[in-house]
Amino acid sequence: MGRGTEVPITPSVLQWAVEESGYSVDELAQATRVPLDATKEWGTGKSRPLLTHLRKLAAKLKRPFATFLLPKPPKSTVPAVEFRRPPGSERRELNPVERRSLREAARLQRIVSWIAKELNQGPPNLPRVRISTEPGRVASEARARLGITIEQQVSWPSAGAALHAWRTALETSGVTVLLLPMGRQACRGFSLWDDQTPLVAANTAWNAEARMFTLLHECGHLLTRTSSACLEGTYRRARAQSDETERWCEQFAGLLLLPLDALVGYLEHLGLSGRQVTDVETVRKIARHFRVSLRATTLRLIDLDRANWSLYAALPRWVDDKPRGGGGTGRNRAQIKRDEYGPRTVELFATALEQDVVSRADVLDYLDLPPNAISKVRSQTPPLDERD
Repeated sequence: MGRGTEVPITPSVLQWAVEESGYSVDELAQATRVPLDATKEWGTGKSRPLLTHLRKLAAKLKRPFATFLLPKPPKSTVPAVEFRRPPGSERRELNPVERRSLREAARLQRIVSWIAKELNQGPPNLPRVRISTEPGRVASEARARLGITIEQQVSWPSAGAALHAWRTALETSGVTVLLLPMGRQACRGFSLWDDQTPLVAANTAWNAEARMFTLLHECGHLLTRTSSACLEGTYRRARAQSDETERWCEQFAGLLLLPLDALVGYLEHLGLSGRQVTDVETVRKIARHFRVSLRATTLRLIDLDRANWSLYAALPRWVDDKPRGGGGTGRNRAQIKRDEYGPRTVELFATALEQDVVSRADVLDYLDLPPNAISKVRSQTPPLDERD
């Protein structure tokens, strides 16, 4: 097939792929460098794209080339989630990056769920709660279930180590945890409920402390069985929050990271018994002690009536940004996928491969890894993306 050859695509399949992607026809025309009218004609069947144009189109839509040759559109692959945004946000729907990440996560979730059943692994014991339940009690029970004590939490040497510990605890409890590079314009994270393989994901565009809050916030959605994609990382004023489920999940995450007794005890240690916290430096000290974000710490203090909203307004805009610089060596493909999908997922595929539950081709397909790479990453140190 020559580069100038027209490709007999199925117009309805192209229309389906465009709708699923979230891209506009204008954006696709720019990506393929083809006039807008010609691009529209591909979807109506009036004309066909050239091979070079279809390759660019497939790359932009993140679809295999052969998809466009199918006789009819496949079933929708974007999982049903509630797009949760703060009041006043102009965004009304998922963007293309979010849609692609959700498709990737749902595809992985399906195969991991199947593998777990084939390996006779029972489903996780995650209780179902209502948002009318007091979030502090649920947070206390969740911390006990995860097995993380305050003594352990304050002993972690860095925010990266804290993120790794929380992720490990969640994975041990049966939750699949993804860390995906979605960019700053995308949501902070999302959750996908499944009886066998509940899943949460955090956007790696933000620092380790912010990702911790996001993961635990999304775990709140799992407990309430509300699959969601959440645009904001932390809540704002209660009176401005119209989404009661979102507010409950945010409170749950804050209480899990900063339990009442531990927080009040540390305030007393700082000589702030019964006093207001009025400066960012004190917030920074508290956040560093518990390995929690400045934003989450400030909001917990406000909830306790130990700070007011002027302190929240004084926080720098960059509080959730990643540290600049870094250094270190680059990551290979195997390390990148392990960082994104988590050690539990890699270990599950490795076990399934050893027991002939999946084939070498399955590993390559689902993890985008050669099978011989699995043994190299199974016993690695904590993922690079979870370090400072």
